[in-house]
Amino acid sequence: MPYEVLDWARDMTAAAKQSVEVPREQWPAAIREYFLARYGTPAEAKWHADRVGAAMAYLDQYSRSFEASGYALASSKGGVMSRYLVLALGRFFGLAEDISHPPEPELFIQAAEEEERNEREG
Repeated sequence: MPYEVLDWARDMTAAAKQSVEVPREQWPAAIREYFLARYGTPAEAKWHADRVGAAMAYLDQYSRSFEASGYALASSKGGVMSRYLVLALGRFFGLAEDISHPPEPELFIQAAEEEERNEREG
C-alpha cells in the first residue's frame, strides 16, 4: 500500500509538530492517537506510523547532513524541514516495501534538489 503524497506531507508535518509540542515521554502515545484517529484500522494506522516514525528517526540521525544541504534546520527546540526534503523522504519511506535499509542522506538531498528544480521549472 503506497503512501499518498498529500497524506505523507500531512503526517510528517503533524509528527514534526508533535515532536516539539508534546513532552518526549508522551510522544509515542500522542503519535499513536494521531494515526489511529486518521486511518480506518489499527493495522493501517500502524503501517503509516511506522513509516513516518522511521523517517523522523532518520532525519534525527542525519540532521547534520540535511542542515548542511540547507533542506533542514535543527535546534534544541525542534526543527524545520523543507517540503522538498519531506517529499524526497516520502519517495523512500512512503513507497518502499522494506524501509529497514534506507539510502545515504546524499540520495535524499539529490531528490530534494530535484523536487525543488521541478517546482521552479513548473
